[in-house]
Amino acid sequence: MVTLFSTLMIGFSVISALVLVVAYVFFLKSVNRSWFALLSCTGLLLCLACLQLWHLSYFTDGYDVLTSWWYRFWLYMAPAMFFFFGRATFFPDAPVNPFLLLHFIPLSLNFFLRYEIAVPIVFMIGMGYSFSLAYLFYGLRAQRKRFHVEMFFFALFGVIAILVLFLGLSIPYIDHHYFYTFYSNSIGISFMLVVAALIIFPDLLEQLVAVSQLNYSASTLKDVDTKAYVEKLDQLMVQAKLYQNEKLNLGMTAEAIGLSPHQLSELVNREFGVNFSRFIRERRIEAAKTILVNEPSSSVLSIGLEVGFSTQSNFYAAFKEITGVSPGAYRKSLAT
Repeated sequence: MVTLFSTLMIGFSVISALVLVVAYVFFLKSVNRSWFALLSCTGLLLCLACLQLWHLSYFTDGYDVLTSWWYRFWLYMAPAMFFFFGRATFFPDAPVNPFLLLHFIPLSLNFFLRYEIAVPIVFMIGMGYSFSLAYLFYGLRAQRKRFHVEMFFFALFGVIAILVLFLGLSIPYIDHHYFYTFYSNSIGISFMLVVAALIIFPDLLEQLVAVSQLNYSASTLKDVDTKAYVEKLDQLMVQAKLYQNEKLNLGMTAEAIGLSPHQLSELVNREFGVNFSRFIRERRIEAAKTILVNEPSSSVLSIGLEVGFSTQSNFYAAFKEITGVSPGAYRKSLAT
Protein backbone atom coordinates (compact mmCIF):
# COMPACT_ATOMS: atom_id res chain seq x y z
CA MET A 1 0.00 0.00 0.00
CA VAL A 2 2.81 2.43 0.88
CA THR A 3 4.63 1.61 -2.36
CA LEU A 4 1.45 2.15 -4.38
CA PHE A 5 0.85 5.51 -2.71
CA SER A 6 4.46 6.56 -3.36
CA THR A 7 4.16 5.51 -7.00
CA LEU A 8 0.99 7.56 -7.41
CA MET A 9 2.68 10.57 -5.82
CA ILE A 10 5.61 10.18 -8.21
CA GLY A 11 3.25 10.14 -11.22
CA PHE A 12 1.42 13.20 -9.92
CA SER A 13 4.73 15.02 -9.39
CA VAL A 14 6.03 14.39 -12.91
CA ILE A 15 2.75 15.43 -14.57
CA SER A 16 2.47 18.50 -12.32
CA ALA A 17 6.05 19.54 -13.14
CA LEU A 18 5.26 19.42 -16.86
CA VAL A 19 2.01 21.36 -16.44
CA LEU A 20 3.67 24.00 -14.23
CA VAL A 21 6.50 24.53 -16.73
CA VAL A 22 3.99 25.04 -19.56
CA ALA A 23 1.87 27.36 -17.41
CA TYR A 24 4.84 29.44 -16.28
CA VAL A 25 6.34 29.77 -19.76
CA PHE A 26 3.17 30.37 -21.78
CA PHE A 27 0.33 31.51 -19.53
CA LEU A 28 1.55 33.36 -16.42
CA LYS A 29 2.12 36.61 -18.28
CA SER A 30 2.04 38.84 -15.18
CA VAL A 31 5.04 37.33 -13.33
CA ASN A 32 8.77 37.79 -13.91
CA ARG A 33 9.45 36.34 -17.35
CA SER A 34 13.15 37.09 -17.73
CA TRP A 35 15.31 34.35 -19.21
CA PHE A 36 16.83 33.81 -15.76
CA ALA A 37 13.42 33.31 -14.12
CA LEU A 38 12.20 30.96 -16.85
CA LEU A 39 15.41 28.94 -16.79
CA SER A 40 15.53 28.64 -13.00
CA CYS A 41 11.85 27.64 -12.76
CA THR A 42 12.26 25.05 -15.51
CA GLY A 43 15.49 23.79 -13.95
CA LEU A 44 13.96 23.37 -10.50
CA LEU A 45 10.93 21.48 -11.81
CA LEU A 46 13.18 19.35 -14.03
CA CYS A 47 15.35 18.40 -11.03
CA LEU A 48 12.33 17.36 -8.97
CA ALA A 49 10.77 15.43 -11.83
CA CYS A 50 14.02 13.56 -12.54
CA LEU A 51 14.44 12.71 -8.84
CA GLN A 52 10.93 11.29 -8.82
CA LEU A 53 11.62 9.17 -11.89
CA TRP A 54 14.70 7.75 -10.15
CA HIS A 55 12.54 7.03 -7.08
CA LEU A 56 10.16 5.18 -9.38
CA SER A 57 13.11 3.07 -10.53
CA TYR A 58 13.68 2.09 -6.91
CA PHE A 59 10.05 1.16 -6.26
CA THR A 60 9.67 -0.83 -9.49
CA ASP A 61 13.12 -2.44 -9.83
CA GLY A 62 14.55 -2.23 -6.31
CA TYR A 63 17.56 -0.28 -7.60
CA ASP A 64 19.34 1.63 -4.80
CA VAL A 65 19.46 4.90 -6.72
CA LEU A 66 21.65 6.72 -4.17
CA THR A 67 24.52 4.72 -5.62
CA SER A 68 23.85 6.26 -9.06
CA TRP A 69 25.94 9.24 -10.13
CA TRP A 70 22.99 10.63 -12.13
CA TYR A 71 20.55 10.48 -9.23
CA ARG A 72 23.00 12.36 -7.05
CA PHE A 73 23.56 14.86 -9.88
CA TRP A 74 19.89 15.89 -9.79
CA LEU A 75 19.89 15.76 -6.00
CA TYR A 76 22.90 18.09 -5.76
CA MET A 77 21.54 20.38 -8.49
CA ALA A 78 18.15 20.96 -6.84
CA PRO A 79 19.26 23.35 -4.03
CA ALA A 80 20.96 25.72 -6.49
CA MET A 81 17.91 25.79 -8.78
CA PHE A 82 15.69 26.41 -5.74
CA PHE A 83 17.89 29.35 -4.77
CA PHE A 84 17.89 30.77 -8.30
CA PHE A 85 14.09 30.60 -8.57
CA GLY A 86 13.70 32.26 -5.17
CA ARG A 87 16.14 34.98 -6.22
CA ALA A 88 14.20 35.58 -9.45
CA THR A 89 11.00 35.91 -7.41
CA PHE A 90 12.24 38.23 -4.66
CA PHE A 91 14.75 40.20 -6.76
CA PRO A 92 13.41 40.18 -10.35
CA ASP A 93 15.59 43.13 -11.35
CA ALA A 94 18.82 41.85 -9.78
CA PRO A 95 21.71 41.54 -12.27
CA VAL A 96 22.92 38.10 -13.30
CA ASN A 97 26.67 37.76 -12.76
CA PRO A 98 29.25 34.94 -13.08
CA PHE A 99 29.54 34.60 -9.28
CA LEU A 100 26.16 32.85 -9.28
CA LEU A 101 27.96 29.82 -10.72
CA LEU A 102 29.50 29.28 -7.27
CA HIS A 103 26.15 27.86 -6.19
CA PHE A 104 26.88 24.83 -8.37
CA ILE A 105 29.91 23.91 -6.24
CA PRO A 106 27.95 21.11 -4.45
CA LEU A 107 27.94 19.26 -7.79
CA SER A 108 31.67 18.69 -7.31
CA LEU A 109 30.90 16.56 -4.24
CA ASN A 110 29.77 13.89 -6.67
CA PHE A 111 33.41 13.29 -7.62
CA PHE A 112 35.37 13.14 -4.40
CA LEU A 113 33.02 12.48 -1.45
CA ARG A 114 31.10 9.34 -0.57
CA TYR A 115 27.39 9.91 -0.80
CA GLU A 116 26.91 9.06 2.90
CA ILE A 117 28.85 12.26 3.62
CA ALA A 118 27.92 14.40 0.58
CA VAL A 119 24.12 13.93 0.74
CA PRO A 120 23.75 15.33 4.31
CA ILE A 121 25.97 18.28 3.31
CA VAL A 122 23.78 19.04 0.30
CA PHE A 123 20.61 18.84 2.40
CA MET A 124 22.14 21.29 4.87
CA ILE A 125 22.95 23.65 2.00
CA GLY A 126 19.37 23.35 0.79
CA MET A 127 18.07 24.14 4.26
CA GLY A 128 20.33 27.20 4.32
CA TYR A 129 18.68 28.42 1.12
CA SER A 130 15.26 27.70 2.63
CA PHE A 131 16.04 29.73 5.74
CA SER A 132 17.37 32.64 3.68
CA LEU A 133 14.18 32.74 1.59
CA ALA A 134 12.07 32.37 4.73
CA TYR A 135 13.88 35.41 6.15
CA LEU A 136 13.10 37.37 2.99
CA PHE A 137 9.47 36.35 3.24
CA TYR A 138 9.44 37.42 6.88
CA GLY A 139 10.68 40.79 5.67
CA LEU A 140 7.33 41.17 3.92
CA ARG A 141 5.52 41.12 7.27
CA ALA A 142 4.29 44.69 6.74
CA GLN A 143 2.34 43.30 3.78
CA ARG A 144 1.18 40.19 5.61
CA LYS A 145 -2.46 41.27 5.38
CA ARG A 146 -2.23 40.29 1.70
CA PHE A 147 -1.32 36.70 2.58
CA HIS A 148 -3.94 35.57 5.09
CA VAL A 149 -4.79 31.99 4.08
CA GLU A 150 -1.69 31.69 1.91
CA MET A 151 0.38 31.61 5.11
CA PHE A 152 -1.03 28.14 5.75
CA PHE A 153 0.66 26.84 2.60
CA PHE A 154 3.96 28.53 3.42
CA ALA A 155 3.87 27.02 6.92
CA LEU A 156 3.32 23.52 5.51
CA PHE A 157 6.22 24.01 3.11
CA GLY A 158 8.38 24.98 6.08
CA VAL A 159 7.41 21.86 8.05
CA ILE A 160 8.14 19.62 5.05
CA ALA A 161 11.52 21.31 4.49
CA ILE A 162 12.57 20.73 8.11
CA LEU A 163 11.51 17.07 8.03
CA VAL A 164 13.38 16.52 4.76
CA LEU A 165 16.50 18.08 6.30
CA PHE A 166 16.47 15.60 9.17
CA LEU A 167 15.84 12.82 6.66
CA GLY A 168 18.88 13.84 4.62
CA LEU A 169 21.08 14.04 7.72
CA SER A 170 20.04 10.54 8.72
CA ILE A 171 21.13 8.93 5.43
CA PRO A 172 24.16 7.14 6.96
CA TYR A 173 22.01 5.61 9.72
CA ILE A 174 18.70 4.52 8.18
CA ASP A 175 17.50 2.00 5.63
CA HIS A 176 17.41 3.72 2.24
CA HIS A 177 13.85 2.47 1.73
CA TYR A 178 12.65 4.94 4.36
CA PHE A 179 14.55 7.75 2.64
CA TYR A 180 13.08 7.03 -0.80
CA THR A 181 9.56 6.62 0.58
CA PHE A 182 9.55 9.79 2.66
CA TYR A 183 11.45 11.92 0.15
CA SER A 184 9.31 10.94 -2.85
CA ASN A 185 6.12 11.54 -0.86
CA SER A 186 7.44 14.89 0.40
CA ILE A 187 8.08 16.02 -3.17
CA GLY A 188 4.61 14.80 -4.17
CA ILE A 189 2.92 16.62 -1.28
CA SER A 190 4.87 19.78 -2.15
CA PHE A 191 3.57 19.62 -5.72
CA MET A 192 0.04 19.14 -4.37
CA LEU A 193 0.42 22.24 -2.20
CA VAL A 194 1.77 24.28 -5.13
CA VAL A 195 -1.06 23.24 -7.44
CA ALA A 196 -3.70 23.82 -4.75
CA ALA A 197 -2.26 27.24 -3.89
CA LEU A 198 -2.22 28.35 -7.54
CA ILE A 199 -5.80 27.13 -8.05
CA ILE A 200 -7.13 28.81 -4.91
CA PHE A 201 -4.92 31.91 -5.25
CA PRO A 202 -4.20 32.33 -8.99
CA ASP A 203 -2.48 35.67 -8.34
CA LEU A 204 -0.18 34.31 -5.64
CA LEU A 205 3.05 34.51 -7.64
CA GLU A 206 2.18 37.92 -9.07
CA GLN A 207 1.29 39.19 -5.60
CA LEU A 208 4.51 37.83 -4.10
CA VAL A 209 6.63 39.36 -6.86
CA ALA A 210 4.87 42.72 -6.57
CA VAL A 211 5.25 42.89 -2.79
CA SER A 212 8.89 41.80 -3.03
CA GLN A 213 9.57 44.62 -5.47
CA LEU A 214 8.09 47.11 -3.00
CA ASN A 215 10.33 45.87 -0.20
CA TYR A 216 13.56 44.85 -1.90
CA SER A 217 13.84 46.69 -5.21
CA ALA A 218 14.73 50.30 -5.89
CA SER A 219 11.64 52.40 -6.57
CA THR A 220 10.83 53.04 -10.23
CA LEU A 221 8.70 56.06 -9.27
CA LYS A 222 11.37 58.40 -7.89
CA ASP A 223 10.86 61.13 -10.50
CA VAL A 224 7.21 60.37 -11.26
CA ASP A 225 4.25 62.54 -10.25
CA THR A 226 2.29 59.67 -8.72
CA LYS A 227 -0.75 61.79 -7.91
CA ALA A 228 -1.13 62.82 -11.55
CA TYR A 229 -0.81 59.25 -12.77
CA VAL A 230 -3.29 57.98 -10.20
CA GLU A 231 -5.79 60.53 -11.50
CA LYS A 232 -5.04 59.49 -15.09
CA LEU A 233 -5.54 55.84 -14.17
CA ASP A 234 -8.83 56.73 -12.50
CA GLN A 235 -9.98 58.52 -15.66
CA LEU A 236 -9.12 55.49 -17.79
CA MET A 237 -11.20 53.28 -15.50
CA VAL A 238 -14.16 55.58 -14.78
CA GLN A 239 -14.55 57.53 -18.01
CA ALA A 240 -12.94 55.36 -20.69
CA LYS A 241 -13.96 52.15 -18.88
CA LEU A 242 -10.75 50.47 -19.94
CA TYR A 243 -11.59 47.49 -17.69
CA GLN A 244 -14.29 46.43 -20.17
CA ASN A 245 -11.56 45.06 -22.46
CA GLU A 246 -11.42 41.38 -21.53
CA LYS A 247 -7.86 41.14 -22.89
CA LEU A 248 -6.62 44.05 -20.80
CA ASN A 249 -3.23 43.42 -19.19
CA LEU A 250 -0.50 45.29 -17.37
CA GLY A 251 1.42 46.16 -20.55
CA MET A 252 -1.62 47.58 -22.36
CA THR A 253 -2.65 49.70 -19.38
CA ALA A 254 0.91 50.94 -18.83
CA GLU A 255 1.12 52.03 -22.47
CA ALA A 256 -2.24 53.82 -22.21
CA ILE A 257 -1.20 55.70 -19.08
CA GLY A 258 2.34 56.48 -20.22
CA LEU A 259 4.35 54.42 -17.73
CA SER A 260 6.46 51.29 -17.97
CA PRO A 261 4.84 48.04 -16.77
CA HIS A 262 7.16 48.00 -13.71
CA GLN A 263 6.20 51.56 -12.85
CA LEU A 264 2.48 50.90 -13.17
CA SER A 265 2.77 47.73 -11.09
CA GLU A 266 4.56 49.63 -8.33
CA LEU A 267 2.09 52.53 -8.57
CA VAL A 268 -0.94 50.26 -8.14
CA ASN A 269 0.67 48.34 -5.29
CA ARG A 270 1.75 51.46 -3.41
CA GLU A 271 -1.39 53.52 -3.90
CA PHE A 272 -4.10 50.84 -3.79
CA GLY A 273 -2.48 48.06 -1.76
CA VAL A 274 -3.28 45.33 -4.32
CA ASN A 275 -1.63 43.89 -7.39
CA PHE A 276 -2.72 44.90 -10.89
CA SER A 277 -4.92 41.85 -11.54
CA ARG A 278 -6.83 42.39 -8.31
CA PHE A 279 -7.14 46.12 -9.10
CA ILE A 280 -8.82 45.38 -12.44
CA ARG A 281 -11.11 42.74 -10.92
CA GLU A 282 -12.23 45.19 -8.26
CA ARG A 283 -13.07 47.82 -10.90
CA ARG A 284 -15.03 45.29 -12.91
CA ILE A 285 -16.96 44.09 -9.87
CA GLU A 286 -17.82 47.66 -8.81
CA ALA A 287 -19.21 48.28 -12.29
CA ALA A 288 -21.11 44.99 -12.19
CA LYS A 289 -22.68 45.85 -8.83
CA THR A 290 -24.01 49.10 -10.28
CA ILE A 291 -25.53 47.32 -13.29
CA LEU A 292 -27.07 44.64 -11.09
CA VAL A 293 -28.90 47.41 -9.22
CA ASN A 294 -29.86 49.63 -12.16
CA GLU A 295 -30.73 46.94 -14.70
CA PRO A 296 -32.65 44.17 -12.88
CA SER A 297 -33.75 42.63 -16.17
CA SER A 298 -30.18 42.06 -17.42
CA SER A 299 -28.86 38.53 -17.04
CA VAL A 300 -25.88 37.84 -14.83
CA LEU A 301 -23.96 36.45 -17.81
CA SER A 302 -24.50 39.57 -19.93
CA ILE A 303 -23.39 41.78 -17.05
CA GLY A 304 -20.23 39.76 -16.53
CA LEU A 305 -19.35 40.01 -20.22
CA GLU A 306 -20.17 43.71 -20.30
CA VAL A 307 -17.72 44.58 -17.51
CA GLY A 308 -14.85 42.64 -19.07
CA PHE A 309 -14.98 39.02 -17.88
CA SER A 310 -14.46 36.46 -20.60
CA THR A 311 -16.62 33.73 -19.02
CA GLN A 312 -19.46 33.46 -16.54
CA SER A 313 -17.38 31.24 -14.25
CA ASN A 314 -14.63 33.88 -14.04
CA PHE A 315 -17.23 36.52 -13.22
CA TYR A 316 -18.81 34.39 -10.48
CA ALA A 317 -15.43 33.53 -8.95
CA ALA A 318 -14.23 37.15 -8.92
CA PHE A 319 -17.54 38.49 -7.60
CA LYS A 320 -17.60 36.02 -4.72
CA GLU A 321 -13.91 36.60 -4.00
CA ILE A 322 -14.44 40.35 -3.59
CA THR A 323 -17.97 40.58 -2.16
CA GLY A 324 -18.32 37.23 -0.42
CA VAL A 325 -21.57 36.40 -2.26
CA SER A 326 -22.60 35.41 -5.77
CA PRO A 327 -23.99 38.01 -8.22
CA GLY A 328 -27.45 36.48 -7.94
CA ALA A 329 -27.38 36.54 -4.14
CA TYR A 330 -26.17 40.13 -4.20
CA ARG A 331 -29.07 41.17 -6.46
CA LYS A 332 -31.58 39.34 -4.26
CA SER A 333 -30.24 40.98 -1.11
CA LEU A 334 -30.84 44.41 -2.66
CA ALA A 335 -34.33 43.42 -3.73
CA THR A 336 -35.27 42.41 -0.19
